[in-house]
Amino acid sequence: MIKQISHLGIAVHNLEEAREFYRSVFGVESSEPMVGGNGDLLASMIKLGDSSLELLQPLGDQGPVAKFLNRHGEGIHHVCYVVDDVVAEVESLKNKGMEIIGSPRPGAEGMSVFLHPKSTHGVMTELVEKK
Repeated sequence: MIKQISHLGIAVHNLEEAREFYRSVFGVESSEPMVGGNGDLLASMIKLGDSSLELLQPLGDQGPVAKFLNRHGEGIHHVCYVVDDVVAEVESLKNKGMEIIGSPRPGAEGMSVFLHPKSTHGVMTELVEKK
């Protein structure tokens, strides 16, 4: 069961420019960039209360974020929800006919998995079991 929103993933062309924008315009600091995904992106988190923004810059022209940017331009890439047990959620959602992308794997916040937008009214959805 979904407990709360963890973060919104925002695809950007240039992570440093995006980090500076949020710092100078909104006065919020972001984490140091870290390599994420399958090594195909840089990410930086901006903590906002109980939720965060995750800025995502592709490394190269392959990978989900690069493809998203090519199709849609910069903007919200996904919404991530906190769950108690990501493995149990995956099994439950598969039984309900949801299309799961891959299997749960370690991420920046804990074990996570993505649900295909075809199954979630066009919204790329991530579930995370926080560490």
